[in-house]
Amino acid sequence: MTIDFLEDAIKGDLERLFDGELFASSAGDQRPLRIILQDLPAPTGYDETTRAGNIPEPCIQVYISGGKIADVNSAQEVSVTLHICLYNDEHPKSGSDRQGYRGVMHIIQTIYGRYARNPAVQIKPGTSGTEGGSWWFKFPLEWETALARPYYTGKMTLKFDAPAFRTEDYYT
Repeated sequence: MTIDFLEDAIKGDLERLFDGELFASSAGDQRPLRIILQDLPAPTGYDETTRAGNIPEPCIQVYISGGKIADVNSAQEVSVTLHICLYNDEHPKSGSDRQGYRGVMHIIQTIYGRYARNPAVQIKPGTSGTEGGSWWFKFPLEWETALARPYYTGKMTLKFDAPAFRTEDYYT
């Protein structure tokens, strides 16, 4: 199993977790969360007709940020960073009371609840990658929030144990 399969599995988890939920975008509409792997997509145009399709928010960027292997027989510990970006229009005439951070906190707590209740992550049949290959969420989970009005962001760092390779005995 390669680590990119873990990334695919987390993307699938997040898509199922937030299925049906809509969040504001800077294009002025409500959209489902986009789950983006590793890097934001490159914009294809800069005029008003293409702008609405190019904005990434609302989104969660799933980023493999590192790993650690203690020894040849140990499970690999993989760090996955989730970058959350929401938009909340702060225009005084909109009646907004600058509560965009609440959407970010909702996403953070929903993700935390999912992995706290069921720490297993597994690729499902019909998704990219391969079937099987469980990864296990492990604590500590770290999160933080920031804002650059009208954008509200959050970051989560999750750790997973990945399947380990085992030393083969050539002399038996």
